[in-house]
Amino acid sequence: MDPRLDHDRVLRHDSDLEEVLELLLDRALNPRQMWLLFLDADGRLTGPIMPCDDYPLDPFRLDEIDDLGLLPCAEILAVWIGGLIAAIDAAQAVIVWERRGPREFTDDERAWAGAMAVECGAEGVGLRAQFVLHDDGIRQLTADDHLV
Repeated sequence: MDPRLDHDRVLRHDSDLEEVLELLLDRALNPRQMWLLFLDADGRLTGPIMPCDDYPLDPFRLDEIDDLGLLPCAEILAVWIGGLIAAIDAAQAVIVWERRGPREFTDDERAWAGAMAVECGAEGVGLRAQFVLHDDGIRQLTADDHLV
């Protein structure tokens, strides 16, 4: 096993996290998918690595959820991620937006990244970072990339 994937490795910097994600996910294979990964309080990967396909195109689309009511999709996703973090005793989530294509960010990715940053903040959900997995590897989406 590659020592950079050691289960006890603390991912102190986003560059450490990016390196591990590139080793785990490599390059985009799916036309459109989201990955959820989790970190413990010390910054180590923990819990499942979850692929999620078929998420809505519009993070602001309203959906009705029985126990939450009518909410934007991004808020529903933030609440769901918060529940997963609590269930697996993690501290933070990492979102990777996968899609085929070049490394440049799309409007879709910027919209989702911005909406998730806002909604996770509003829900008190620890969102460590967001990345885009593309044809040539992985690239971090920072606040400068999705703030308008």
